[in-house]
Order: sequence, then C-alpha cells, then structure tokens
Amino acid sequence: MDEPHARLAADVPGDAVARNTAEVLARLRVVRAAKRDERRRSLAYTLYCTVLLFAIWGVPLLLAVARAGTDGRLEGAVAERVLSALPTLVPAVFAGVVLLLAARGGWRGPALLEQAAVTWLIPQPVLRRALLLPRFIASAVTASSIAVGVGAVAGFLFSALGAGSWWGMTGAGAVGGGAAGFAGTALAALVQRHSGTAHAHRSRILAAARAGVAVLWAAAGVSLAYGPWFADIVVPWSGPWGWAALPLRSAAGDSGVFVAGAGVVLTALSLIVVGRYAVDAVAHMPAQVLRTQAGTAMRVQASLYSLDLRQARAAVRTTRRRAARRTVRLPFPGRSWLVVPWRDATALLRAPGRLVWTVVWAAATVALLCLDSAPTPVTLMALPAAYLAAAQLVEPARIETDDIRRAAHMPWSAAQLARRHGLVPAASLMALFTLGGAVARAAGWWADSLLLLPVLVPALVGAALVSAYRGPVPAHLMIGSLTPMGDTGPLGALLWQVRGPLVALVCLAAVDGPARGTAPDAPGLLWPLAVGAAMTWWVGVTARRTVRQQ
Repeated sequence: MDEPHARLAADVPGDAVARNTAEVLARLRVVRAAKRDERRRSLAYTLYCTVLLFAIWGVPLLLAVARAGTDGRLEGAVAERVLSALPTLVPAVFAGVVLLLAARGGWRGPALLEQAAVTWLIPQPVLRRALLLPRFIASAVTASSIAVGVGAVAGFLFSALGAGSWWGMTGAGAVGGGAAGFAGTALAALVQRHSGTAHAHRSRILAAARAGVAVLWAAAGVSLAYGPWFADIVVPWSGPWGWAALPLRSAAGDSGVFVAGAGVVLTALSLIVVGRYAVDAVAHMPAQVLRTQAGTAMRVQASLYSLDLRQARAAVRTTRRRAARRTVRLPFPGRSWLVVPWRDATALLRAPGRLVWTVVWAAATVALLCLDSAPTPVTLMALPAAYLAAAQLVEPARIETDDIRRAAHMPWSAAQLARRHGLVPAASLMALFTLGGAVARAAGWWADSLLLLPVLVPALVGAALVSAYRGPVPAHLMIGSLTPMGDTGPLGALLWQVRGPLVALVCLAAVDGPARGTAPDAPGLLWPLAVGAAMTWWVGVTARRTVRQQ
C-alpha cells in the first residue's frame, strides 16, 4: 500500500517533481562534497591495501600453485575428478553464488539509503529512480568487480590442475564471475522491491530457487563421485547458470570456440533482461522497505563492529516474513529429565530448515570419509563438516542463552541444563552417522574411517554447545593491546567467538587416526572420546560463567 507522502508526491505535476529532484540532488552534491571526498580517499586506500596484500601474499601463492601444476605435483585422482566435473560443478557454484547475493536483498538490498537520507529525502516529492539508481549502479559495480577477481583466481587454479591455458581459464573465470556478481545484484534489487509486500508466491519462488540449486549441486556431486554422465551435456545448456560456464568449459578444451561465443551471447542477453527488470524495481522501491532496511543495516553494522555475530543474525532474522505453517506438537513427557530434550526436539521440528542442513552436512561428512586414496587435507575437511551438522542442532540452546528467563523455572543448574541440551543433538548425529555408514556399505562405498564418526559425536556436540553458550565478547578482549603488528582486539574477539570449535577440531585433527587417512586403531578411537569428555566439562564451565554474567 502506498504511503501518504507517496500519494502526495503523485499529486505533484511531473515537471515540478523533476525540477524539485534536480534541485535536491544539486543541493546534496554541494552539502556532501566533503563527505564524498573523504569516502573516495577511503575507497582508494582500501583498494591500495587490497592490491598490496594480494601482491605480497596472493601472487606468490598463485605462482607456487602454478609451478606445482607444471611439475605435475597436483596430478591425481582428486584433480581428475574435479576437472571431469567442471560441466556440472561450475553451474552449481554460479547458481549458488547468485542465490546468496539475491537473498541478501531481503534485508540489505543494493538500492539502500542511509537512515538520514531516508528520513529527509523519502517524504519529499523527488523521483525515486534518480535517488536510488546511482546506489544500485555502485552496488552492481562493486559486486561484479569482486566477483571478477574471484572468478579469475578460480580459473587460474583450474588451469593449474591441467584444464587449458592459464590465460584462457583466467579470462573465462573472470567472465563467469562478473556475470554472477551482476546477476545476483540485479536479482537482489527485485527481492528488495517485493520484500515488504505480502507477495503470495514469494516463499514458493524462494523454495523453488533453493530446490533448483540443490539439484545442480546434486548433479555436481554425482559427477565428482562417479565421473562424467549425461548431466554434463544437459546442465551447461539448461539455463543462464550453465551458459555462463560455457566459456570456462571451452577454455578447458571440452568444446570449441563456437560454444564459448554462444555462452557469452546468451549470458549477455540474460544480464540485459535481468538488469532491465532491476532498474524498473529500483524506480518503484517502496518507502517502507527503504526505512526498514536502513534500520536493519545500522543494527547489523553496529553488531559487526562489536563482533556480536548473534545479534547481527537476530537483526537479519527480524526482516524475514515466514508463511504460517502448522505447529508441530510432541506429546508432553511423563518424566522430568525428558523436559529439556522434549523442548529441543519440538523447537527443531518447528525449524525444518536446520534439520535439512544437518542432513546435508552429515552426508558431506560421510562422503568425505568415503573418498579412496584422498589426501589428508581432503579427509580432514570431514571434521568441520561434522561440526556444522552439530551446530545446526544446538539452536535451542543458543536461543535459551540469549534470554535466560526461558529456563529460570528449571530445577537444574546452568551446567546441568547446558549438558541436557546436548542429548537431542548427540542422539540425532549418532543416528545420522549410523544411517550414513549403512548407506555407504550398501552402495559399496564403505571405508574403515567411518568407524570414527560415532566416537566424534561427544566432542562435536560439546564444541557446538560451548559456542552456543559463549556469551558476549569481554570488554578487555575488545580493547586489546597495541603491538608492532597492530591492535590485538579484533583477533582476540574473533578467537573468542570460535574458541569452542577451534579447540575441538584442532585436538581431533592433531592425532593420527581415520580423519587423517590412517587405519583405525585404539589410540585413534580413544582420543576423540577424551576430547569429548574435556569438551563436556568445558560446556559446564562456560554455561556457569555466561549465566552468572547475565
């Protein structure tokens, strides 16, 4: 519904609105001259530091990778699987990046005004297009530039694995990255345009987009596991996500120049269409959306400055409108010790998205451990994947930590309550890992390293609970101390945020065992249990300290 000031602006003649817009923008250019110059100097300094750090750290690493590729040190089963999966892997990455950028428009779109500009300019009879289009263009240029750089680096790394010449792969990667950046920004403008309306099909469109990306990633997973199949022909021509990957496929030597040219033309036409719709959406951006997102952006920025990631996530969550769904109710338990697991299970059943991500990360963990003759860094990636599966299941404990009044009537201490929150995650992970092992054995993918998964559960759940009960960053860590390398405040605050999973995963990876590709033995299986016991004790200590501080 239009706001009163929007109807007032509509009553003003078009010529008067255009003249008023020109006067307002001219006045703003004069008033903001000093601030604009300061922002340009800050941007130039940021670019200088970025280029300098890349030249110092990035270029030597890339050259080392290129030399390793030339010497044949990167050759192997993993490199062959990755290169053979390029026709499905690159479209999946492209679609995933575009979806992430587009979803960001729900709380911070590309056509964003600061709070002061929203308060002063929006009620005035000014053209919304002239006011917001420069913001959209700046956001699109920024996102596309970053994506071009990331895509070029990715193409260069693919060339080091043996996929075509380095200059061809680098250029093709830059083209695909730039297309992903612009397409994601344009779609974010459309999402921002409709984020404040009760659009009946919005949730269905988002669900369909997620399902499409999941299908693309499933196809890429099959290609990585089994090698080439018919999806390698279908996916690259199935839509814009595949068209943007055609130049990279051509540069890798899988197709000719005609295919690359067709991909560039089709991608350019797609970007022109989505850009046209994005400009139209910017010109009709609702004022309520601009006000809401300006406030949300301020709260998120303040939370990030204090490194309070939980508050930043809570601010973003308040902007999401969820469709009404039937409430899940479990039978109330007859025993007191089942109350906390009952609450946790009910909360997780009412958030099916977390259960889905738990299954995804658990499947990724099993798949990584099933890889035959994979290098140690690849198998070690199973540990963070397993932790991410556990982290999804401790969300009820995290919510309870944000408001300790929810558990004030419970007859248990903070340490006992925190440990009881680990019962449902531990049982769920145990069931998922057992099921994954059974599927791997039935499919002929069994590996002895899967025996490690059940004994990892206590350590993983303990690390997730330590992170859930971590509380706010202490003031002395935020202040830090000055050293020749700079202020230690940001680093200390960051380590505080990730101390639970960091300690657990480092300890689990430090000892030789199935996670490092060696055969399972008694020390390799007993060490995770010892880490789990230590993490369980740490959970109690952290919960007591956090509740006492609140």
